[in-house]
Amino acid sequence: MKRNGFFRTGWLVMVLAALMSACDGQEKKKVSLGASQGLPGELLLIVDPSLWNTDARDSLESVFQGSMPALPQNEPVFRMMRIFPENYSGRFSMMRNIVEVREDPKVKEVEMGVAYNVKAVPQVYVSVKARDAAALNRFLSEYRDRLTGYFVEGELRWEADRLKRKYSKMVDDASREIFGWSVKTPSEIRSMKKGEDFLWASTDRLDQDMNYVCYSVPLADSAKMLTARWVELRDSAMKRNIPGSTPENWMTTTYENDEPLVMQRRVELPDGRKVYEMRGLWEMRKGALGGPFVSLAYPDSAHGRMLVAEGFIYSPKSKKRDLVRRMEAALRTLMPAGK
Repeated sequence: MKRNGFFRTGWLVMVLAALMSACDGQEKKKVSLGASQGLPGELLLIVDPSLWNTDARDSLESVFQGSMPALPQNEPVFRMMRIFPENYSGRFSMMRNIVEVREDPKVKEVEMGVAYNVKAVPQVYVSVKARDAAALNRFLSEYRDRLTGYFVEGELRWEADRLKRKYSKMVDDASREIFGWSVKTPSEIRSMKKGEDFLWASTDRLDQDMNYVCYSVPLADSAKMLTARWVELRDSAMKRNIPGSTPENWMTTTYENDEPLVMQRRVELPDGRKVYEMRGLWEMRKGALGGPFVSLAYPDSAHGRMLVAEGFIYSPKSKKRDLVRRMEAALRTLMPAGK
């Protein structure tokens, strides 16, 4: 079983002595853990009634059921199940994502700890102890992104591990041929188009359609990847390689008031690689198609380029959150062939 370190900041102390003791005991006994349960994006909240029946309830729901960013419609970050502590037993302990929120007057403000694979594999377990509802509200306001981040990262790792066991060999072979890099995309992908330093593969469905794209840009542009320059490079590659049904149609980033609807940041992946991330909305110019996308740009100094992998979704009749996460997990598997 794996445990992470804790951080201390201001009034918040990250401690979970009881949980860590239990984990150490399990390690000594070498207990074999079963497979965790839960649908993609599903999270179990265990909360004291004394906190749930206050305004802290709104804060908890806002954190875990708030809108996932960069989707064309509101979809919750997680599909949340809620139980009280006395009901926590049996199958609930095998859930993949668990957050336990308890009231403890002995705590100065809030204590929180994170453990992995406590009762099942894979599993992310977060425990939060708050002095009262007011302290819990302050904590959730300040640390909501960090709190949800543990579970989002866990979902992406879980999905990436699944993809590594079952993936599209057709896309992996093409990626190795064109770029010299390996990638594990969903096995449902069945159609593909190759271009000059460009690869597009798709499940080719009328709904819940998942698409993988990879293209290269000059390494000299790496200093501008967190600016509108990346959007320009993306739109240029898509215009050349993903045309529509008429000369006036091609894929482009969605704009509003002349500004691209994107979010950009620098990200460190679990394996230590530092990449650029962009997520936003795409559409077909002068057409009716559109949806969300997420891109990761990998520096490849050996070849003087940035290798950009993108997953985009077309799902007009269905939810898109889990499809985006599945493709985002696939993007994280991209790496030089042979490694």
